[in-house]
Amino acid sequence: MRKLALLILIALFVFAQSGCAADSPADPEPVPDAGGGTAEGYSPLVPDDNQAKIDREIVKQLQQNHYNKVELNDEFSEKFFNAYLDELDGTRGVFLQSDIDRLRDKYEHALDDELKQGQTRAAFDIYNTYQKRRIQIDQWALERISQGIDSFDISDDESFDIDRENAPWPANAAAREALWTQQLENQLINLKLNDLDEAEVEKRLTQRYSNELKQLRQTEPMDAFSAYMDAYTHSYDPHTDYFSPRRSEDFNIDMNLQLQGIGAELRSKNGYAELVRLIPGGPAAKSGKLKPTDQIIAVGQGEDGEFTDVVGMRLDETVQLIRGEKGSTVRLQISSQDGSQTKTVTLVRDKIELKDQAARKQIIQLERGGQTVDVGLITLPSFYNGTAKDVKNLVVELKKNKDLAGIVLDLRNNGGGALGEAMKLTGLFMNSVPVVQIRDADGNVQVLGDRNDGPIYDGPLAVMVNRLSASASEIVAGALQDYGRAIVLGGQTFGKGTVQTLMPLSEGQIKLTQAKFYRVTGESTQDRGVTPDLTFPAAIDPSKIGESALPNALPWDRIKPTTYPYSDEIVQLLDTLERGHKMRVNKDPDYEYRVDRIRLARQQSEKTRVSLNLEERRAEQKALKQQSLRLANTHRKATGEEPFEDYAAFEKSEEGEDPQEQELTGQSRDKDEIDAYQTESARILLDLVEAFIREKQQADAA
Repeated sequence: MRKLALLILIALFVFAQSGCAADSPADPEPVPDAGGGTAEGYSPLVPDDNQAKIDREIVKQLQQNHYNKVELNDEFSEKFFNAYLDELDGTRGVFLQSDIDRLRDKYEHALDDELKQGQTRAAFDIYNTYQKRRIQIDQWALERISQGIDSFDISDDESFDIDRENAPWPANAAAREALWTQQLENQLINLKLNDLDEAEVEKRLTQRYSNELKQLRQTEPMDAFSAYMDAYTHSYDPHTDYFSPRRSEDFNIDMNLQLQGIGAELRSKNGYAELVRLIPGGPAAKSGKLKPTDQIIAVGQGEDGEFTDVVGMRLDETVQLIRGEKGSTVRLQISSQDGSQTKTVTLVRDKIELKDQAARKQIIQLERGGQTVDVGLITLPSFYNGTAKDVKNLVVELKKNKDLAGIVLDLRNNGGGALGEAMKLTGLFMNSVPVVQIRDADGNVQVLGDRNDGPIYDGPLAVMVNRLSASASEIVAGALQDYGRAIVLGGQTFGKGTVQTLMPLSEGQIKLTQAKFYRVTGESTQDRGVTPDLTFPAAIDPSKIGESALPNALPWDRIKPTTYPYSDEIVQLLDTLERGHKMRVNKDPDYEYRVDRIRLARQQSEKTRVSLNLEERRAEQKALKQQSLRLANTHRKATGEEPFEDYAAFEKSEEGEDPQEQELTGQSRDKDEIDAYQTESARILLDLVEAFIREKQQADAA
């Protein structure tokens, strides 16, 4: 139990040995030529002396301490082998089919034995093959670009498949060149759509592939070993990671970037610096123009400094370009994940203060039966030390309002934090009851809750969630829903119901999953998250973001429920509430506008192919702008406002913010603005209050 309690304290605060001698490094396996030209500067990597020992340590930790008991056998070897290929070449454009055939024959069912013995032959053979092919591609691309941008045909009827997760690998070098010709044409079009002239486009593409080539030639044995161990640990679950000493440094750089820069967490993915998370209150989140999965393709200093292309650049080098003095300006050129849309975002660097992430309150005023009714709104971006105390103070202030009809707790985009604060927060609205169950790898179950003298607020309560509500947020929303204490509104939550902790290694450390969260009903929050009582349309595609979208996520399951008091009053009224909700939103121009824009954003994000005809892409871009402007002006007419003259005026306005970006960042440029979903949540809560009153009157009359 002490071990479990320690684990819990470590785990939710963030979104923590073998004595065998190392084997002598073997000579690297030669990579067959297989066409594709020479690979100048390619030098096969060999393992460091200490890596066999680290390999054994990691295997031992996972076998003994990971929640998921996995047997190292041929079935696991095959899974691990495919994961390593995906780790290196997720878009299936680097390896040749002959490489895959050769490597599969040698290693597909041998990796389990290599892991047990601390061997890294497969790790380096596969990585060296990847590195050689990648160098060949970059050399070819630079040669092709040097022939001039006008040598590319971007006027034909070809299209490019941007979703290559399950595509076949190129059959040979010629097929790979044909694929990368399309890749270059797509990149060229994306840059031209960003209003760059031909000289700048050629310069940027040259810089891009030169950066990547430089990085490849500077690759070290630890890069290969880390990629191999990433694939191994992620074969257990997506939250288990190996951190080499250098990766620990990179993690610290990311943390510094959050606190003194743009307020974003980055990761390197397929050569791109990709946004993983935006910190509430930071410049990136406040801009309303950035969202997770966006890719940074270039960085410019000041208002008009020259852009440096960062595709293919090391993550720490990209971070250094983004970081800077507080008050200085940085410009980011951003590409959507599919590469079909680009834009420039200007940010002023700043230090993120705790107050920017703190809970805040507002009043939503609604017309009801000819009277103005007040509903309290508490927005909570994260769980930090002191969360429950801050929310308690806000609730006490709201209760001073004699006209207060209820409270809406907005947990959208709240990625979690301190578990103890989640327990205390739940206790503000309920008696002392169990809140969450935690089961460790040995099957031990601990029930946690908040010990209190009674709730400070027992009135009508609604909780808002969405796909980025995770971990501690899911625990709070799930508990309040399970007890029938609150109505939960919005979208299905993230589904992160696992607990991680950090374990030291002789060099570096490993973060591994050691426990799972379960609701008082016995159902896990893992994978499925919390399903709201009433659902609002979501801009976020759950197949792209969320636990269920991550490879090898641990499955949903259930354990024995704990004893808990339950009220079904809200459940009995859900059909009535949903009918009222649908009738109302069909006549609400603000709600309809948000839904229409979400639908348009989802249509764009779900595209899997793009045209390689520049004029066709320009026409698509123009049509998209016209459609966005038309929706905005329809909304403005319905709300009595003057229509925008053109798209430029619309883009500069608050309405020009992408609804998907608003949902993913958790705020518009004006954080004090009450959005359509918050307003509708307050209306549903009032519907619930009125339904309770009617039921009581009927019961009294009977």
